[in-house]
Amino acid sequence: MNKHAKQLTIAIIILALLSGSWLFFNHSSFANHPSSTNFKIGVVHETKNYTQRQQFAFNYHLAKKFKFAKHQTIIVTGTAQALKKQFRHHQLQLLLGVSSQQTTTSKINYLFLPNVLVVNQKHVTKDLTKYHHQLGLAHTALPSSLSDLHLKQKKYANEKKLLTAIDQSQIHAGIMSSLEYNYLTKKQPELLSTTETQTAFPPLTASVSGAMVDQKYRTTINNKFKKMQLNGQLAELSVKYFLQDYTQE
Repeated sequence: MNKHAKQLTIAIIILALLSGSWLFFNHSSFANHPSSTNFKIGVVHETKNYTQRQQFAFNYHLAKKFKFAKHQTIIVTGTAQALKKQFRHHQLQLLLGVSSQQTTTSKINYLFLPNVLVVNQKHVTKDLTKYHHQLGLAHTALPSSLSDLHLKQKKYANEKKLLTAIDQSQIHAGIMSSLEYNYLTKKQPELLSTTETQTAFPPLTASVSGAMVDQKYRTTINNKFKKMQLNGQLAELSVKYFLQDYTQE
């Protein structure tokens, strides 16, 4: 083999080695950094009560309706705390099932589940201020419409314990999801003989669930919600999981 042939062979070998190294490092980089074409949706998965279980089912099937021509949709589930952290670190583009009255530029509200005042039939009054120190709550903050009253309330680990406390006159009233009250009294109909729901003054606000959206996709997602609202898809999901349309404020 002459001198020029040897130099050409060495050059080809060096180029092959460099090309192999480039492919290896780029493959490793791709494996460690998911494709930017992924659109990740987080769905809050908390199942402490019937209402939360139904909300998760609603939101999970809602997430499956988000499809994009140039993106692969990936759905992840977890607690609200864990998913909010991922959203803040831009690991999620959309987060469904965020319960909050607060309206921000990144929040789109779409589900308004009614709260209800449950009272002991021996201590009925429509004026919530009369229940000072005798009002119970579970899994929720005092509705914003009542926060200015500075009512003292007792916290319970779950709605079942709250309802039992009302039934046994340990407290006179409690605030919970109307879905939860209907579910619990259906399981224990005897509770209907001691408790009842009542319209309260000041009025109770609904439990608001919404979506947190990456600003880059806010217009796109907002338009999709509007389209699903107009074509009845949101209402259909609500009726399926809550037996009523709660997608209108």
